[in-house]
Amino acid sequence: MKTDDLGGGWSKFTVLDPESQTFYNRYYYKRVKAHRLVIDTPKAKALAGYTLIEKDLRSITIWLDEIKGLLAGDKVTVGKKGSQRTAHDRTRYNLIKGLFVASLTFYAKCFATCEGRRVKLEKSNLSEEFQKHHDYIMDTRHNFAAHSGAKQVERVHVVMALDSKRRRGAVPFVTRELGQPDSYSLESTEEFISLVSHVKGFVNQKIDTLNEKLLKDDILTKTPDYWYKKLNK
Repeated sequence: MKTDDLGGGWSKFTVLDPESQTFYNRYYYKRVKAHRLVIDTPKAKALAGYTLIEKDLRSITIWLDEIKGLLAGDKVTVGKKGSQRTAHDRTRYNLIKGLFVASLTFYAKCFATCEGRRVKLEKSNLSEEFQKHHDYIMDTRHNFAAHSGAKQVERVHVVMALDSKRRRGAVPFVTRELGQPDSYSLESTEEFISLVSHVKGFVNQKIDTLNEKLLKDDILTKTPDYWYKKLNK
């Protein structure tokens, strides 16, 4: 059985419960299986919430990196600035759009009240230099990914084309022009990645601080006997 080394004599092995189909870890201290006890203090619940937020931010980074690769592989748009909306390779841009919407949705979720998380991020947690781009991302989410908003990030025009020579028998052509952003340019995608990296740095710091306080204030203030007795409950 291969275990992951955690340092200090500790290691873990991840297993799948066949009945609940959920994963959990078995822990070992100096190769001897250790007891596992779930902590549910307020600090522990806050730590769990920030851990979920950090996982969302990691997912966003993966998706945006994938978008970068897809955009960089498109020779028609590479090197161009500004939003790109092309139709020559719909398979590529449909995938980009899915990754882009997922990134917008998960980013906004980090700043929203979510049942079960107990914590959320605030705009004030960001450095001033990132707040303008944060607002832009949130507006794009609200007006495109979540709703079709007043700012009309997505648009449809019903148009009629008329024969400019007014020839007899020419029937006007009626159609719809649909415009939705596929994604950013490479440059704008990198700006989104920088924003996510900045937010993730704040979250990682919160996790480290909470982890330290949890150990100091909630765990080490109790005797070992207190925690061992918890195992029998």
